[in-house]
Amino acid sequence: MRARDLGVVGLFFLSGTSGLVFEVVWLRYLSLVVGHTTFAASLVVSGFLGGLALGSYFFGRRASLVTRPLRAYALLELATGVVALVFTWLLRDLPRITAALGVPGGGPLGARVVLSLLLVVPPAFVMGGTLPLLTRFVARELPSVGKHFGVLYGVNTLGAAAGAGLAGTWTIGAHGLWKTACAASIVNLGVAGASLLLALRTEKPELATSASTPDDAGDTSPLGETGDTSATPASAAPAAGGPKGGAGMANVILVAFAFAGFTSIGYEVLWFRLIGMFVHSTSYAFSMSLVAFLVGLVLGALIYATRLAGKYRDIEVFTTAQLFLGFLGLLSMVALGHSSALAAFLARALPGDVILRLLVLAAIVMLVPSTVIGVVFPCVVQLATKHLRTAGRTVGTLYAVNTIGGIVGSLLVGFVTIPLVGTQWSFVLVSVTNGLLAVALVRFDTQATQRERVRTYAAAAMLAPLSLFTAPPGWLVGKWLARNAGQPLSVVEGRDGIVAVLSHSYEDSCKNEPGCPAECAKTPWDFRQIVSGSVSYASTSVLGRRYMSSLANLPMLSHPKPNDVLLVCFGTGTTAGTFARYDEMKSLTIVDVSPDVLAAAPYFESENHGVLKDPRTKTVLDDGRHFLEAHPSAKFDVISFEPPPPISAGIVSLYTRELYALISKRLAPGGQVTQWIPLQEQSDAQNRMLVKSMLEVFPYVSLWIPALNEAILLGSNEPLLLDMDRWRARWAEPKVGATLAHAGFAAPVDLLGTFVADRAALEKYAQGFGAVTDDLPVVEYALQRRERPFEVADLYADHTSPLPSVIGIHEDERVRLPVTMAASEKMALAAKAHFEGKPDAATSLVLEAEKLAGPNAYTELFGHSMYPCVLWKDRH
Repeated sequence: MRARDLGVVGLFFLSGTSGLVFEVVWLRYLSLVVGHTTFAASLVVSGFLGGLALGSYFFGRRASLVTRPLRAYALLELATGVVALVFTWLLRDLPRITAALGVPGGGPLGARVVLSLLLVVPPAFVMGGTLPLLTRFVARELPSVGKHFGVLYGVNTLGAAAGAGLAGTWTIGAHGLWKTACAASIVNLGVAGASLLLALRTEKPELATSASTPDDAGDTSPLGETGDTSATPASAAPAAGGPKGGAGMANVILVAFAFAGFTSIGYEVLWFRLIGMFVHSTSYAFSMSLVAFLVGLVLGALIYATRLAGKYRDIEVFTTAQLFLGFLGLLSMVALGHSSALAAFLARALPGDVILRLLVLAAIVMLVPSTVIGVVFPCVVQLATKHLRTAGRTVGTLYAVNTIGGIVGSLLVGFVTIPLVGTQWSFVLVSVTNGLLAVALVRFDTQATQRERVRTYAAAAMLAPLSLFTAPPGWLVGKWLARNAGQPLSVVEGRDGIVAVLSHSYEDSCKNEPGCPAECAKTPWDFRQIVSGSVSYASTSVLGRRYMSSLANLPMLSHPKPNDVLLVCFGTGTTAGTFARYDEMKSLTIVDVSPDVLAAAPYFESENHGVLKDPRTKTVLDDGRHFLEAHPSAKFDVISFEPPPPISAGIVSLYTRELYALISKRLAPGGQVTQWIPLQEQSDAQNRMLVKSMLEVFPYVSLWIPALNEAILLGSNEPLLLDMDRWRARWAEPKVGATLAHAGFAAPVDLLGTFVADRAALEKYAQGFGAVTDDLPVVEYALQRRERPFEVADLYADHTSPLPSVIGIHEDERVRLPVTMAASEKMALAAKAHFEGKPDAATSLVLEAEKLAGPNAYTELFGHSMYPCVLWKDRH
């Protein structure tokens, strides 16, 4: 390449960076409209890729008409910078725009997807035109088209990897979505300016060709190439080593490249899904997986450009790559099955750097196979390009068909094969597809020897048997289950991930404890747990049901007339079942994105009391945030949120200030909201920000810690009066009282004793910290800052009494309240000690709590579950 070309390639690196950043930003904004579901997100990503494909095809077909391709490229970058930012602004305000147009929430899912595509496709269309235009600019000799394209494509993809890393680990968490998008736009505008300046100084007009050019007469090739090359000059002759066959072979190449896109993105879907299953599903895990995949594409493109181009027959390289990819795909599945062990090894080898560990783990799984994928595109460009002047058209068409194949692969693998046959067999099917593709290519390769054909057939035939040998049926799910304690009762692989119901027996754990008394092993504290991917959604142990039932009990005991209730996120249904214990409740609306979680409800009927069969219950499959947007006239007396932890990918929108503003509008007069905050999952600063988010919306807020370090924020637009006469009356109802006793609350004062802070104390706690917002989802990007860990003692430093908000309290309750509050504080400190790996300190604190307020189901189970025999021996 000439020095000028290398400068342009460097600018294309920056273009790749901004393009990927825009994609990440758009996906986050659109999740607020289409909802945080795998299906909706996949449709949006498919729309983005489809826009790129359309742009590549459209501008590729016209690339040969352009006499100054660098100048045209500069104009496209200018258009990208402007159009992408304008559409990002529209996406940012899309919920408000749809509401103003009389379609709150954007309408049904189909309408929302169409609306999203209308906003994503135009800027992606403009982006898609840059690659074929620059290919025309750098292509100077036909035999080196693939080589130069490989460098161009590789460097652009390297920029995309940089964009994924920057957006996923720094810019969004540090500066927010809008500023990140503005920075990406500035990069595009800078690239446009530099490219235009370079074009004005150095670019000379090139010969334009049109459809009427004699060489194109009778053109029947979908690539815009003619099968007759006898009249072409030597510099435009077909590259040596390619197959013969003219337009017919061009069709074969197109179809094969579409299937290559199908398998490549199919693997990507499977890799990302399994990394989310075996490693915590965070934005960091997704970002590092994307970086590893893109870096592999870079390496493959550069390997072709520097080691393979011109040295091997391109059809043979294409065929061999498909065979290799089939075997490497199976090997990557095996590596993923062992990813828990790999993660444990990396934790020892790379302590303190979680992001680097995630990147290395992703690289171990997918770097080699994605490198093979990266070889294919420049190889096929060289293989398919028959005339130098139409190189841009060829690239545009190839990119379009490969991307369309990838879109089909992502949707088919994600939403058809995985739900039907599971992840492991989906790997096998994609691998076998690679083998069949290799067989088809070698059959059409007229220059392949009989020995090469036999070798290809034999290798392809080995793929399916090899998959059974390396991983027997059920092996992958078994490896996932092995990382979770408990016996599986149900395992379902659905479109949104894997959901399992596990049974835990303390009798089994006691059997493994030396010197455990027989009485201890017989303690009836068995429980069940629901796990989705790498996240434990909920369990029926006292440790879990105590805070989950409190999410319902606190507002239901306090509200004068809690008729209409909304619950977002079902889990085991413990919270929903607690709501249903109150006969005063007239309706319960349950919103959850996962049909598999709802389908698991029968396994937890001891806690949810068959709430889904209750005639007062209505279930809605939707994202909780979108449900609130889409129902502006709905009013609820109680709204309760129990989403996964905010660090989980895409969940933070259920913890932001904008969410609470929506909730505030949906509360009926006197309505109350409860929000679960898993304090131990975040840093000290992030917990203060989570608290600040609710404080900025609701004038009346209090914080309670009924179990472990699981906090509940109770908020309202009106004063929160805790009427103990009402509490006692409802407590006396048999079903309500039994539920509270089941969670370890013997009397109203025991639940009242979990009160930690009123608004004044919380304002002091959150002073100097900003709120978590949709634009600045800082809690989801916790690892980019080295912050002080959460310290529960800081919350209790201003431990306030609930008495200013309490009416109707009896004297004996007034006397006992400080005791139960002190015991509750001891238990919170014990949980903190446990999480820090200090069993002696935790044990001592539990015993102190029991001396203060007496033992209950919670204190006994805490000790028994954390340290099965230590507390038993201390007590007895």
